[in-house]
Amino acid sequence: MIKHSQPTIINKRRLWNYFKEIINSAQFAEGRFVEDFEKKLCEFFNLKYAVCVSSGSVALYTALLSLAVNEDSEVILPAYSCPALLNSVLQLRAKPVIVDVEIGDFNISYKEIKNHITNKTKAIIVPHMFGYPARDIKRIVDLGIPVIEDTTHSIGAKVNGEMVGRFGKINVISFYATKMITTFGEGGVILTNDKKIYEYIKDIKSYDKKTKFTLRYNFKLSEIQAAMGLIQLDNINKFIEKRKKIFEYYKNGFKNCSNINIFEPLKHTEAVFYRFIIQLKNMNLNTLIREYERFGIEVKKPVYLPLDKYYFKKFLCKKSQLLFNTTLSLPIYPSLKKEEVEYIIKITKKLIV
Repeated sequence: MIKHSQPTIINKRRLWNYFKEIINSAQFAEGRFVEDFEKKLCEFFNLKYAVCVSSGSVALYTALLSLAVNEDSEVILPAYSCPALLNSVLQLRAKPVIVDVEIGDFNISYKEIKNHITNKTKAIIVPHMFGYPARDIKRIVDLGIPVIEDTTHSIGAKVNGEMVGRFGKINVISFYATKMITTFGEGGVILTNDKKIYEYIKDIKSYDKKTKFTLRYNFKLSEIQAAMGLIQLDNINKFIEKRKKIFEYYKNGFKNCSNINIFEPLKHTEAVFYRFIIQLKNMNLNTLIREYERFGIEVKKPVYLPLDKYYFKKFLCKKSQLLFNTTLSLPIYPSLKKEEVEYIIKITKKLIV
């Protein structure tokens, strides 16, 4: 079976050497590897501060906490995205304001955001979806509401030559197993140039050895996770280049297929292709997914369920609904072989006539 997505493990010798160092030191909780990983993340994004945490969901949750989001707050987020966004808002008992996206890049709509801002809006979450950066990120930031960028899918993507994650007040990333980079399946980070936000999150992520009581947590990343993160981050540019090559393989393979729409990066953006998504007409996607499985290929819908349908139990965002009903995500990841891509193209042409 060709998996839809899987982690890319490289430099195993270096990884084993790190393991030995950690085991010999008996420092398993966060220490010098976590510090080094945070430093390297700051260097990569050219941001001042980083706090590694135990998951991407924790990164979102603590980012919202740092912006004083509470039960009297509203948070704007896109429908066509991951439930982690919705969960983080609801954990703080804030009101999720779920808005539509743009068809061309799957990203939250500037117009929809503008139309839904109220005096209770405390934050806007802007995930750069599937490796396609949100082209309107600067305009969204200029609305004056604190923006949390989620660059989990789009590490290294750019808008007008500027790397995403540097536009908003906070940048959060998940290091789950199948993301752009991973720290052994779980992990996350919050990056910012705001010292107060950094110090607040740094304080509440660990409850121990504090003289003044406030509600704190145990959200730390382990040394072994950070060791893997360091190696993954060192290879992120290689990962991105491989993803771009696979995108081009697919693009050339489908160039004469009029019934398959491929999503090219929008003007003034540079994508990193976390997903390869095709749009189809008049196809039963669930049946098609099962047909791919028959040929040993795992394909999926890009999101499991849009958040409006998930939360309100009905589709309210029409563009998200259209994308959900017409798009499939084909395998793309750095360890995917060229012959596997060619086989996927062949089967896709066979199934989609």
